[in-house]
Amino acid sequence: MHRHSLHLLFCLLLLAVGCAKMVTPVGGPKDVTPPAVVKEAPANGTVNFKGNTFKVTFNEYVTLNNTLENVLISPPPATAPTYTLSGKTLIVKFQDTLLPDQTYNVGFADCIQDFTEGNPIPFYNYAFSTGSSVDSMMIEGKVVDAQTMQPVKNCFVFAYTEDVDSLPMTTRPQFISKTQGNGTFQIKNIKPGNYKIFALQDGDNNLMYNLPSESIAFGDELWPAVLPPKTDTATADSTKTTTPEAQTDSARTQRVIRLFQARAEQKVQKSQNKELGKYEFIFSENIDNLTLNTIQGDIDYFTHIGNDTLILYTKSTLTDTVMLTCSVADNIIDTLQLTPYKAKDTRAGRRGKEDKADFLSVNVTNKGELHAPLTLTFAYPIRPVTDVKVRFVAKHKRVDNDTSYVTVSVPDSMVMSLAVPFKYEEKVPYEIMISDSAFVGYNGLCNDTIEASFVAHTEKDYGSLRMTYTLPDGGKTYVATLMKDGGAEIRNDRLTQSGEILYEHLAAGKYKVKLLEDANDNGKWDTGDYKEKKQPERVAFFSKSVNIRGFWELEETFEWPTE
Repeated sequence: MHRHSLHLLFCLLLLAVGCAKMVTPVGGPKDVTPPAVVKEAPANGTVNFKGNTFKVTFNEYVTLNNTLENVLISPPPATAPTYTLSGKTLIVKFQDTLLPDQTYNVGFADCIQDFTEGNPIPFYNYAFSTGSSVDSMMIEGKVVDAQTMQPVKNCFVFAYTEDVDSLPMTTRPQFISKTQGNGTFQIKNIKPGNYKIFALQDGDNNLMYNLPSESIAFGDELWPAVLPPKTDTATADSTKTTTPEAQTDSARTQRVIRLFQARAEQKVQKSQNKELGKYEFIFSENIDNLTLNTIQGDIDYFTHIGNDTLILYTKSTLTDTVMLTCSVADNIIDTLQLTPYKAKDTRAGRRGKEDKADFLSVNVTNKGELHAPLTLTFAYPIRPVTDVKVRFVAKHKRVDNDTSYVTVSVPDSMVMSLAVPFKYEEKVPYEIMISDSAFVGYNGLCNDTIEASFVAHTEKDYGSLRMTYTLPDGGKTYVATLMKDGGAEIRNDRLTQSGEILYEHLAAGKYKVKLLEDANDNGKWDTGDYKEKKQPERVAFFSKSVNIRGFWELEETFEWPTE
């Protein structure tokens, strides 16, 4: 080949190589493997620890996620250590002088993640001792929500060697851990002995129970430290990433403490008057046995209480300010102020469209139910009225429609819901209608025309549950609650001994059953109070959802669990 041709070919090859793009390989499984520890200096489980620093090297580059909350050190130092990443090595340096002859336990909960995908080590533990041995005992248990019995995750757990009631309110804990996703916890590398145990949702991160909004759990007695499961020792392979709950021996008895928020001082936290004649007052706690007394002005009103909210409906429009006191057990807890309603201009730009606020809102429920009457629910208490006609039209096939009328009346009392009795024919479509202005609220508004369409249910749409309750002997009172799977309560029954309850005419679907040990026999759950050493009332849920099928009776047994 001619020399000039060879030179030209060489240039073309260089150009082709220069224009080629470097493409990152695609495909392949996503990396889901967390980092692994390859070296610890000094070694995990070191005794006679000197200095104030230890280093941990991983097999890949890592990042740290919120060390303030996710690194747990027992005993907790007054000043947090510093955490430095140098290449693939984590350097932990204590700022405080370490205590003599003391075992330290440093736990990283979901804190160490790989740099590229963020895969965390679920729990990495490093222990050392400034003395001649590493303490090898531990305490383990579980924290659950006292009302729902669901596990509480990311909750601090404290342990103290002294049996002093004021400890969680005045002293930072000697030993500390945090609950995992299933509510379990382990406090490792402690000395043999008995410990006072607390769990705390720490609102201000000062490791003390000092805010009324903080939730606490406590053991009624001291907990003994135990030997760890056979798969877990103080010098275990720290490269393993099993979580504390995975390490727990299933044969071990698991202690449970129940987290609760103590009842705060009852006060009005918020008030609002968004519509004519309706005043809402939201209290800091659920309302019990509330008494109102007028101290200024003149007012005639109805009240409705739901959990922590008091709604006051006036019978006539206020023209002057009214003041009332609210009391519980003859103790005045707050003062309520009602001022004349100031309407907002909501008609601007509506171009003549009717404003729904001009009408009394009415909701129609229980449509087509065979075992519950159709119900009208009003947005405001309604004035007395007699013989209001409700028209029912049955849409039969191949025959003329059948029209029926029933009448309903409202007595001279606070009425916000009204049952409309009617005997349905199964599977038949119905339409109902009530004329406009049939009902008048005490706020002066009338209903618009009320219309609804539905198909009547059949007996095959309903099932039943026969639940046998097995309760301890001892004269205690229990409350059995049947509720929809979503939480809406259907029925409550008071029980003083073992027995059977038949729940009939239940719509097909999933239900839950709950038992409450009603210590003060007031028919509702009561929270605890650590300052009074009072535990919250015990609650137990049936072990599974109850699936009700149409035209079927299900039988189950609910045994109250032992402690």
